[in-house]
Amino acid sequence: MTNRPTQKMKAVFWVAHHLEDALIVDRYVDLAIRELESRGHKAVVCRDTNSVISEIQDADIMIGYRILPAMFARAKKLKWIQFGSAGIDHTIFPELLESDIIITTMSGIHRTAVSEHVLGLMLALSRRIHTAIRNQEQHVYDRAVIAPFADNLSDKTAGIVGLGKIGTELARLCKSLGMKVIGTKRTIEGQLDYVDQVLPPTALDIVLKQADYVVLIVPLTADTQALIGERELKLMKPSAYIVNVARGRMIDEQALIQALREGWIAGAALDVFTQEPIPHDNPLWDLPNLIITPHVAGSFSGYSERAFEVFRENLNAFEEGQPMINVFNRQRGY
Repeated sequence: MTNRPTQKMKAVFWVAHHLEDALIVDRYVDLAIRELESRGHKAVVCRDTNSVISEIQDADIMIGYRILPAMFARAKKLKWIQFGSAGIDHTIFPELLESDIIITTMSGIHRTAVSEHVLGLMLALSRRIHTAIRNQEQHVYDRAVIAPFADNLSDKTAGIVGLGKIGTELARLCKSLGMKVIGTKRTIEGQLDYVDQVLPPTALDIVLKQADYVVLIVPLTADTQALIGERELKLMKPSAYIVNVARGRMIDEQALIQALREGWIAGAALDVFTQEPIPHDNPLWDLPNLIITPHVAGSFSGYSERAFEVFRENLNAFEEGQPMINVFNRQRGY
C-alpha cells in the first residue's frame, strides 16, 4: 500500500442546506469524518453560513451542497470541493469557474434510482395509475376513465434527451420492455447499446416528433435552459408524454400547463420545478394528467454509503496527486 502523505489537511462540511436530507446526509458526513480523522486530517462540521466563512479560511477541502461567493472569497487555501449532488448549476459563479480549485460531483451514483423512477412514471402514465389513485382517495370505482385509455409501453418510442450515465441505463430498461429508443448526446462516438438512434442536441425536434415518451435527463447549461417551450410542446404527438427529472428551468411551466389543459400532449410527470417547493397555489397541482414527485428521483436507501465511496476514492486520489473521478468540466458546464 502506498504510504499516506505526512501533510495533514483540514476539511469543512457545510450541512445546513434545506436539501441536505437528500444530498449531504448525516450518515455520509459521519463516514467521511471518520475516514478523514483516521488519516490524521481535521474535519469541521458547519451548520450556518457564518461558521463556514470562519472555518473555510484555512481549509484545504470543502464538502457540501453548495458554496457561496462570500465563503469562496475567504477560502485562501482551498484546493478541492466535493459537492453532494450530480448537477451543480445552483452554485456556480465566475470566481469559482476561474479558479484552479478541483471541483468534483456525485455524478453517476443516482443512475439506477433515477432511471427506475422514470420507468415507474412512464408505467404509471401508460396504465393510468395516477387516475386510479385519485379515484381511490375519493372512494370512486370507475373503470370507464381508465380501461379505454390504458396502454402498453411495448412498441412505443422513448426519446431520451441526454444519453449520459442515467440516460443509457434508462435506455436499457426501456429496451427490456420492447420499446424503441432514440435520444440525443452531445458527443457521439459510435452506436450506444440499447439505443436505436443517437442524435446530436441540434436534432431535438426529431426526438420530439417521434417519441411517445420524451424524457429530460440533460444537465442544466446555457444550451438546455428553457429547452422546452410552446413550440417544442406543439411538435410532440397529442398522444405523447413528457417526463422531467433534470431541472425545472428546462421547461416553460406556463406553456406546459397550457399544453396539458388544452391537450397538445397527453400528459406529463415532473420531479423538478422552476420553484421548489412548488407554491400551494401553483396550477400544476390540479392538472389531472400530471404526476408530481417532490425532487426524489435520485433518492435511495444506500445513498450515504455510495456517496461515501465516491468521496473516499477521490480522497485517495487527492492525497496521491492522481486523477479524480466526477471532475466538473468547466467548459461543458457539467
